[in-house]
Amino acid sequence: MNSDQEVLARGRFWTRVWSVLWLLPAWFAPHSRIRVFFHRLRGVRIGRGVEVGYFVILGNVEPSRIIIEDRVTITARCTILEHDNAMFYVRQEEVRSGVTVVGAGAFVGIGSVVLPGVRIGAGAIVGALSLVNKNVEAGTIVGGVPARPISSAHT
Repeated sequence: MNSDQEVLARGRFWTRVWSVLWLLPAWFAPHSRIRVFFHRLRGVRIGRGVEVGYFVILGNVEPSRIIIEDRVTITARCTILEHDNAMFYVRQEEVRSGVTVVGAGAFVGIGSVVLPGVRIGAGAIVGALSLVNKNVEAGTIVGGVPARPISSAHT
């Protein structure tokens, strides 16, 4: 097994420990500002005026590879990933990893999943229970599994 791929799949020991240490307070804190504080402690890069709901997973292996820009709303039970190690564990193939960005003023609906390396543009809306596996243009409304454009600022 390639040791670089193993680090991408499992993460660095102390980074994982630090991330998990602050995950429970980030899930259960009674106010969004406190949840944002704990996600920042975990290493997630979060802008100003961001709302984070309960039970949100913002990466776990390398949380610093997730960027949440200003005035973003991430509703409850969303998952935003910076890595996907399924193929590594099943077929010993490369780990899918990348910087994941949620642009300024975007909204991520309840229970949605954003895959690694995806950029959600400024002011975009992701409908509830969507799987975002491709970039979303600014001002676009997407929904479904996989997420597809429903409407855009240009129409």
